[in-house]
Amino acid sequence: MRLTGVGEVVIRASDAADFRQVLALLTGAGLPTEDLDTAPELRFWVAEDEGKIVGAVGLERTGTAGLLRSLVVAPGYRAKGLGRELVATLERNAEADGVEILVLLTQTAESFFGGLGYRLVDRAYVPDETKQSAEFRSLCPASARCLTKSIPSRVQRPIIGG
Repeated sequence: MRLTGVGEVVIRASDAADFRQVLALLTGAGLPTEDLDTAPELRFWVAEDEGKIVGAVGLERTGTAGLLRSLVVAPGYRAKGLGRELVATLERNAEADGVEILVLLTQTAESFFGGLGYRLVDRAYVPDETKQSAEFRSLCPASARCLTKSIPSRVQRPIIGG
């Protein structure tokens, strides 16, 4: 993708070689990193510009739900649509993997995610498996807002009993 004023940015699945750069971005933005190497089924997508990671977003799979984690964009790349592209990439991959609902916690980005179709919900309505993640149990404060978005399946499921 081409961003105004920066050049060609490629969004791709992350690999082990990206870990330090992703960790530096997340730490610099004050986002939780304590469980990155232990969270089950956690994957990241990264935005790369000439070999440098300039954005990232993570998905922690919890049953049929997915916990959207740690959207981060480097300061020089913000307000250019990169965050939206990272989230769209995550959503496409989540849908392909059979995720039915995405959940996230945020203290600062409620309006950003609201503009992408995420809606504020009480944490009580989040799937139990998601509530067991470290992010829900301890990494994010209770004051963080909880948002969800249903992922429509492209696969037509048979209607049973109808």
